[in-house]
Amino acid sequence: MVPKRLKEAREAAGLTQKQLAELVAIEGVNLTSRLSNYEVGRFAPSFDFIVRVAKVLDYPEYYFYVVDDDVAELLLQHHHSAGTTPLVTHSAEYMNRDSKKYKASLEEALGMAERLTSYIKKSIK
Repeated sequence: MVPKRLKEAREAAGLTQKQLAELVAIEGVNLTSRLSNYEVGRFAPSFDFIVRVAKVLDYPEYYFYVVDDDVAELLLQHHHSAGTTPLVTHSAEYMNRDSKKYKASLEEALGMAERLTSYIKKSIK
């Protein structure tokens, strides 16, 4: 499980750790401590726990296991639209956004290389 997904889903629902712990029926002495440990990745919850959380929050179980943030958001939107939002349409949007990110990173790297080359040429003279 990707720990931050649990916290993001809980916060999006407007729930405290204690409220979520009560809704999913975590048993034990310190409920919020256990949930906190799950959210920061100290301990991994059981799949059964994630299934209960997903049901309470109306999230798909797989959302909590997807590593890529953009893909997780895409799948969540698809789930909340009851499958009416096609994944392919979203995929093109995300690919375009990623292309822009990569282009900006490449341009930044090229600019740094040019500045470095200029500095080296000046320092040799």
